[in-house]
Amino acid sequence: MTIYYSPARRPDDEDDRQRAVDASGFLDVAGDPALDAIVREAADLFGTPIAAISIIDNERQYFPARVGLAASETPRAASFCAHVMLDPSQPLLVTDASIDERFAGNPLVLSGPDIRFYLGMPLVARNGQPLGALCVIDNTAHDLPDQDRIDALSALARKVMDRVRDRDRALNQAG
Repeated sequence: MTIYYSPARRPDDEDDRQRAVDASGFLDVAGDPALDAIVREAADLFGTPIAAISIIDNERQYFPARVGLAASETPRAASFCAHVMLDPSQPLLVTDASIDERFAGNPLVLSGPDIRFYLGMPLVARNGQPLGALCVIDNTAHDLPDQDRIDALSALARKVMDRVRDRDRALNQAG
């Protein structure tokens, strides 16, 4: 059996979405201790070795905060989080990527980090444009998580957006 993988299609309003990414402040927040703490909390919540804030930029997914992941970015074409942006009203849950027809042929499933479980909570700008996701990742499959943990990850995603907005507001007032 041949396994194929297709990258997420780009949203119809990709130019507007990219402008929202550029204006979001996310491309300038690497090393923020508050965001690092949120990512660690997300990993602890799901018991996963990997968690990240993933921002989908032009041709890459950029990780301004991450645990368990050495790379600071990967190609957008391989991004699970780019799929989250296609319906930013809900999280994307993949309990076993190796048997999920959308992801089984993804290079991040076939080789390092050997993704099996993925849960991405959308990060959405005030204007409704999807920017990326707060995600938790494991190299072993998981059962469906309970709603309380999904709700807790959603609350952490709101904290991410609040932190970036507060940081930008403080920078604008200082400048």
